[in-house]
Amino acid sequence: MRRSARRAIAALACAAALVTVAAAGGAAVGTSPPPSGADLAALSQPPVYAPIASQRIYFVMLDRYANGDPSNDRGGRAGGPNVTGYDPTDSGYYHGGDLKGLTGDCADPARGLARIRDLGFNAIWVTPPFGQVTVQGSSAAYHGYWIRDFTSVDPHLGQNDDFAAFVACAHRLGLKVILDVVVNHTGDVILVGGGYVGPEQLPYRDCHGRPFVPSRYAGGKTFPCMSAKYMPRVPVVLPADRHAKKPDWLNTVTRYHDRGDISFDSCNETCFEQGDFYGLDDLFTEQPAVVAGLAQIYAGWITRYKLDGFRIDTAKHVDAAFFGAWVPKILAAARSAGVPDFQLFGEVTLNSAPDLATFVRDRGLPNVLDFPLQDSLVRFAGGSAGSKGIANRLADDDYFRGPNGLAVTPATFLGNHDMGRAALMIRNQSGATGDELVQRDLLGQSLLYLLRGAPVVTYGDEVGMIGAGGDKAAREDMFPTRVPEWQTEDRVGSPPIGTGSSFDVTPNPVAARLKLLGKLRDENPALSTGSTLVRVGQGSTLVVSRIDRTARREYVAAFNSGTGAVTVTVPTSTPSVTWEPLLGATAPVTSGADGRLGLTIPPLTALLFRANGDLPQRTAPKAALRVQPDLLSNYFQVSATAQTADPLSVTFAVRRAGGKAWRRLATDDSPPYRGFLDPSAFHAGEHLELVALVRASDGSLTTSPVVPFVVRRR
Repeated sequence: MRRSARRAIAALACAAALVTVAAAGGAAVGTSPPPSGADLAALSQPPVYAPIASQRIYFVMLDRYANGDPSNDRGGRAGGPNVTGYDPTDSGYYHGGDLKGLTGDCADPARGLARIRDLGFNAIWVTPPFGQVTVQGSSAAYHGYWIRDFTSVDPHLGQNDDFAAFVACAHRLGLKVILDVVVNHTGDVILVGGGYVGPEQLPYRDCHGRPFVPSRYAGGKTFPCMSAKYMPRVPVVLPADRHAKKPDWLNTVTRYHDRGDISFDSCNETCFEQGDFYGLDDLFTEQPAVVAGLAQIYAGWITRYKLDGFRIDTAKHVDAAFFGAWVPKILAAARSAGVPDFQLFGEVTLNSAPDLATFVRDRGLPNVLDFPLQDSLVRFAGGSAGSKGIANRLADDDYFRGPNGLAVTPATFLGNHDMGRAALMIRNQSGATGDELVQRDLLGQSLLYLLRGAPVVTYGDEVGMIGAGGDKAAREDMFPTRVPEWQTEDRVGSPPIGTGSSFDVTPNPVAARLKLLGKLRDENPALSTGSTLVRVGQGSTLVVSRIDRTARREYVAAFNSGTGAVTVTVPTSTPSVTWEPLLGATAPVTSGADGRLGLTIPPLTALLFRANGDLPQRTAPKAALRVQPDLLSNYFQVSATAQTADPLSVTFAVRRAGGKAWRRLATDDSPPYRGFLDPSAFHAGEHLELVALVRASDGSLTTSPVVPFVVRRR
């Protein structure tokens, strides 16, 4: 069912759902007192924004950026491409990029890391640098995801000392370093006959031949003994490869699921978690020894190089308990290494926000790449869909909120090295070319930077690369390319590159816009760590307010994806002030005494205004609290409404009936104000009490009446 249809059905069913809860005693006003004093002050703190919220991330495929040392192009091997992996004319082989090329001299604004810093980025994410199984099938491991040696840099990219120099330079320039890591699989060394076979056909058996279910042990400290002869597919390793992987524990065949290749057209959750991803050896992450081994591997890289974060590849494919066991070990290692704000975000390729949120709420993954927002952004920027999808996605942030009080700040993007570049994603929605594609691309980049989240831009997007598709077709060279089709590809704002270097593509309108947007985020913290209030989300128009609670300042960002100008009047929280134009306009505008602001948004344009006055002092309003079944998940939705123009922060707290301690359920600083109660965390029939704690922008507090609620399974 399409998402818009699901939401329409949800809206029609809402009233009936509320009646059902009231009958269960879930909507009557309770008699227990709400939190007060120190408890109220502690529970009602506004959401905390993680450091990643202020990062602007430049993603680099190491082999495709710059060739600083041609002597390592063949990885120290002699022979043809199927031995060395090197063929700069083939999009599926190594082309010569390396760590020395990426680092540069740490000063040249036209090359290397200094160039990336000058483009307005403050973080860099690089593909896995580890030693690879060089060639598999008709492709080489230039991308870094076929790891054989987790302890060393692949010789095509340089040496460990080159990686150290890269990190040192990045830190000297103020760039955070995010390393792409893989916990789901290794390079393909183990041979298993036949396709995927599920546990319903061949269950796992311990070393005595007794069947068992791995999920019962996942995340724990013990695991049944294993024997290769009882694996679902008997694993075979060629003699030359029996010690091919490093560290050596990775050469034990029972450390892998050994179920055969995933069949993507008929695959359930167990298949995705235990099958081999395109033939790659799928790690048996339910085993505590595998969890500990992967933690030790990556903790070593943090300790040696003081890395700032990990992007986690194929995070959807590990077992449900893995991150809950592995992440604490990684964060502990980072703290010991002097990196207290280490960030982790995972690749979970789901376009449903409620489904994606389960990886954060239930599986222990700290953060994710925002695939649902990506889909909505490119559809809007491309003109194939209105702004409703973006507004819905921002509201769906509430599914990610939990008792830790962290604000929702995922890594956001328009395109990537797997699905295709930003310009291609936008062009695919509209067929736009020429100046229209330039304007739609700039609109997309503006959305990325002016909405919440940590924007990720793929290398080469800034020089107008479009590409012809995903995967290999989205991984062009920045240095002079020898791939014939890449020489003639169209670009945004620039002609085809031919035999030239993309480092010489200056100026380009995309690069200029990214520099300006990066400067705006540096100078206006609300664009990174401000709450979001959607003011208009209809048709080709999207208008949001971003709130700086510390400075008590409001910003308004407005977007028009249509080909004609749009005039709108939008509510704001800041009446009777002028608004300074920061992007897309030259003249100030003024809000009325009622806070309403009139805007004319040119076609295919983003505007940004900052109020030249503080938010008014308003006393925290009384709020009404209600509980109802959520129609997009198995949770109960707890929501609060209040009559005020003030941007609020609302904390939802829960207490077991008769208990003393209130516990935070969630804190929301962006309307609609909601939290979600998972009934599986309580006993069926258990009596709870719920309350909303309302904090106004001036810090004043009120509480809703306490609402009793009887837990029932959904």
